[in-house]
Amino acid sequence: MKYFTTKEVANELKVSKQTVLNWLYAGKVPEPPRNRSGYRLWSPSRVTLVKRLIVEGRLHRRTVVHKEPSNQPEVVTEFAREVAQFLKDARIDLKPFVRELTRIRSGGARAKPARARR
Repeated sequence: MKYFTTKEVANELKVSKQTVLNWLYAGKVPEPPRNRSGYRLWSPSRVTLVKRLIVEGRLHRRTVVHKEPSNQPEVVTEFAREVAQFLKDARIDLKPFVRELTRIRSGGARAKPARARR
């Protein structure tokens, strides 16, 4: 079986090598095994899995691994765009999301889900 390097996988997926690494660091793609020299060994089936995740909208080219905290307007705007895209991709309504976010920030206890009647 032929294994691929991370660079070859990135070329196949038409993304940068750093994007593939970001997906790995963020835990969005399972870490492939490594050879004795420490290089990742991407099997064809693993590459197919990543392609499927892209098609399903579960992977994006703009994966954020870490950003320094900042209240600068351009940083806040960029973060808001990323959250909005996530909500859209996950088909999550904005109002319940904001309500839950407000509850979490205020330290309130989560309401218990209603029990089903028999």
